[in-house]
Amino acid sequence: MRGEMLTSLGKLACYFLLPLVFFLIPPSWLESRRSICLIRALSGRRCPGCGMTRAISCVVHGNFRKAVKHNALVLLVFPLLCYTWLQAITREYRRCRLSLFS
Repeated sequence: MRGEMLTSLGKLACYFLLPLVFFLIPPSWLESRRSICLIRALSGRRCPGCGMTRAISCVVHGNFRKAVKHNALVLLVFPLLCYTWLQAITREYRRCRLSLFS
């Protein structure tokens, strides 16, 4: 039981740190780096996900126009990502509470 609670607390800490990392890393730092897309490296063509990391970073910093320039799918992906993130936090919080009171 104690191990489950510690695992849940660790997951919660990681879930809260992930958005913080995106907030602390400026979009300009990501933009100055080379793309790590495997499809682009092998074929030389952009895949549908190319620029998504940069786009999400721009959204987190409030620069929506630049985000859409990097990848227009960010308008669909970012809300889904937020929803999934909140679901994961809620699930782990409930597991932690159940482990605590069991």
